[in-house]
Amino acid sequence: MTTPAVSLRGVSKHFESIAALDNFDLTVERGTVLGLLGPSGSGKTTALRAIAGFDRPESGTIEIEGTTVVGDGVWVAPEKRRVGMVFQDYALFPHLSVAGNVGFGLAKNAAPTKIDEVLAMVGLRGLGSRMPHELSGGEQQRVALARALAPEPHLILLDEPFSNLDTPSRDRVRREVRTILVEARATAIFVTHDQEEALAMSDTVAVMRDGTVLQTAAPHDLYRRPSDCWVARFLGEAEFVAGTAANGRVETALGTFADDSGSSGLVEVMIRPEAVRLTPDVGGPALVVDREFYGHDQLITLHLDSGARLLARTGPDPIFNPGDHARYAVTDIVIFPDTGHTYH
Repeated sequence: MTTPAVSLRGVSKHFESIAALDNFDLTVERGTVLGLLGPSGSGKTTALRAIAGFDRPESGTIEIEGTTVVGDGVWVAPEKRRVGMVFQDYALFPHLSVAGNVGFGLAKNAAPTKIDEVLAMVGLRGLGSRMPHELSGGEQQRVALARALAPEPHLILLDEPFSNLDTPSRDRVRREVRTILVEARATAIFVTHDQEEALAMSDTVAVMRDGTVLQTAAPHDLYRRPSDCWVARFLGEAEFVAGTAANGRVETALGTFADDSGSSGLVEVMIRPEAVRLTPDVGGPALVVDREFYGHDQLITLHLDSGARLLARTGPDPIFNPGDHARYAVTDIVIFPDTGHTYH
């Protein structure tokens, strides 16, 4: 078996009485981009800092490229872990040029062309003499990434790397950074609380809550088949209706659906807006009560004759307005056991 780039097993870290990491496990394969996704306070940044060596766990082991850097009496200093870090505010040295920033972590005997090569890799060829304040936010982000990549580390860590950018810039820079990481064949972990960002940029996403990983999967699998209702709700819009499952069928207020999960008894049925197909119909059982138009699509809130609420995401046409009626069809569902818990 191939040795993973990073492996954390049973890592715990407390700040006073609060568990920032609680028996935390994570494995990152070489050459992949992993998004560490979770709400504020879930332990994402603490996990990153433990890998980098900025925070020292009380227990557990951390291995980088098969070498133990934490655990079993071992503690490897941050500067010896071959880990590159891109901070939320980029942390560029304002008194150094772009080339000076990129070359800061290189050995004194590094090839003179190394800085030029890395700047070309991140699309900043010819800008080595510029000062950080002369660059846009996206360009500063790429300088920070170039500085992290220059020493050819085993691993790149990025902490909320796009949070300081406005929305149009964030989307563009996110695509650029992913392209750079893939072309460099880098292994990277980036922290984010933005679900769309994690799904768009990652090869694999690990969802965190209360210091532990709840589910790790490819973005498509994570979104379509979340492990529980909390993960499902955290990853995007969805409606949940109560149902009763038996003999390969589940009955709900929205109708009866085929069920291949083998469930029996009370269940919760998740329906994503993308799984609802609408057809305008003045006599239809679904009443449009709200519409959010985004240009490329629209999110429509429906009230049904049964009293249930349903969300539907459709293309930009046809336009649905509050007061319109429609027929609906549900094309996909996910079934969870009814635990009786309320998820927020």
